[in-house]
Amino acid sequence: MVHSVKNRKKKEKKMRTLRKRTEKLAKLASRQMEEVVEMTLPYIALGDLRRRWRQKETPLHPVLLKKLDKFKRIKIQKDKPFHISGSDGGLLVYGVALNDKELVDKLYESIQQAPTPKHYIFKGKKRSKYESWHWTGWAKYSLEPFMSREYIDAQDEVDKFFEDNKEVFSRMSGILGQCAPGVFKQFQTYPLSDGVKRLCGAWLGCAINKGGNNPNQMNRHRDASEAQYGYSGLISCGDYQRGGLILWELEIVLETGPGDLVIFPDAVITHSNEKAKGTRSSVVCFTQENVYSYWNQEYNMKLRRKERKKNKVTRLHRGKVVKPHTVAI
Repeated sequence: MVHSVKNRKKKEKKMRTLRKRTEKLAKLASRQMEEVVEMTLPYIALGDLRRRWRQKETPLHPVLLKKLDKFKRIKIQKDKPFHISGSDGGLLVYGVALNDKELVDKLYESIQQAPTPKHYIFKGKKRSKYESWHWTGWAKYSLEPFMSREYIDAQDEVDKFFEDNKEVFSRMSGILGQCAPGVFKQFQTYPLSDGVKRLCGAWLGCAINKGGNNPNQMNRHRDASEAQYGYSGLISCGDYQRGGLILWELEIVLETGPGDLVIFPDAVITHSNEKAKGTRSSVVCFTQENVYSYWNQEYNMKLRRKERKKNKVTRLHRGKVVKPHTVAI
């Protein structure tokens, strides 16, 4: 009984601290951008992409692979953000230029000065095909979140990286709050286990690609372990030209430049990069799907994937034929 009271008070204290932090970040999200260019894709729905989500890689249809040269090319404007919705109204992509060269150059320099990334081994196999960092709190191979091995191995240097670039992640979080307020709030509503930090504002952490044009960094993939109902934030930096972001299911190529920010659900959209001329680095902020499961176990967070599955079973049990219902954040 004593332990249960102590644990309850401990959780309540965490929640109070988290609410104060959320209020500070929410002020950033309250500033709305004007003149947003809006576009709707009638041939794809966010709800459909989420229904097809699996926490593993799935191949693209061969017909789609042959259409790359016909994909629509979109350039991120310096003065106008753009908002791409699916046929169900769900946000698929939000792109905006950060318009702060000094801040972006500082991010690039910090990445170049960071320790050399390693090929980490798990059960005798390399975790990835290319060298990158994952500085984050996550729940890989575990039911409870913990700080990544890459973070722990170079903690002092990594903490300096986040402190030096705190303003970048603060602005990225504010933009997430503008275009996806539901996800912005959900990312911050629940506490984490002791010792686990939110390193990137609203997100738990990030993956960092140092740069170059290693062909392995351009492979088509989904970040399938990331939050199914979340959004990730990608920012590019460096001295480069060309090298668009290909969003395969959307049949779109985003022509991004240094300092351009893209918010999109990378867990459900297959993406890759065109080859760039010059040197490009990038940072992808994310929160992992398994962390959602932890919040569900510890704090009764409602998981929309479970609710959707439950509703589907209920409809089948009643013997009704109902068209799938898509819900957008």
